[in-house]
Amino acid sequence: MNEHETETHRVSPASEPVQAQHRLKGRRGTALMGAAALGLLMLGAVGGATAWSMTRADAATFDADLQPTAIAQLADGMSPVGVQGQVAEIFGNKFIVTDGAARALVETGRKGEDGDLVKTGESVTVQGRFEHGFLHAVAIRHADDSVVLLAPPPPPRPDHGPGARHERPEPAPAAPAPAAPAPAAPAPAAN
Repeated sequence: MNEHETETHRVSPASEPVQAQHRLKGRRGTALMGAAALGLLMLGAVGGATAWSMTRADAATFDADLQPTAIAQLADGMSPVGVQGQVAEIFGNKFIVTDGAARALVETGRKGEDGDLVKTGESVTVQGRFEHGFLHAVAIRHADDSVVLLAPPPPPRPDHGPGARHERPEPAPAAPAPAAPAPAAPAPAAN
């Protein structure tokens, strides 16, 4: 053989099973590593979901120590607040509760979209956050002491929303533009 030729290795029939075993071991190792990586990924996902659900479990509760406030005394930004009264009207996921002196519109979120959380004329205690003329309900207690927990509303964003423009300072009025000088009279033409 000269330096440009390469030697060809011939595989004998006896060595084929040994080579197949080495290939199989390599594939098993790769599969095992992949399964281990997938297992760790699943463990992380389950752990993350569990941690998230544990933080959400206390988000909506009924506070028996929270004293009801008269509806006429509600003011924006009161959090948390509770009102007690009769259900006057129902509009999908909203209803009106009255305490005899005033009325409040209660928003129940997605859970109340069927309009079956309360019944007209029913006595209820509603807890939540009063903002922009709505009581965003977190919990409703019925006359039979059963409690319906609702998803809490998102936190208020003071720099956005309907009242945000009125809270910003008004821009200063633009100064009037100076008067433009009068155009000069044309010069007499020379003959």
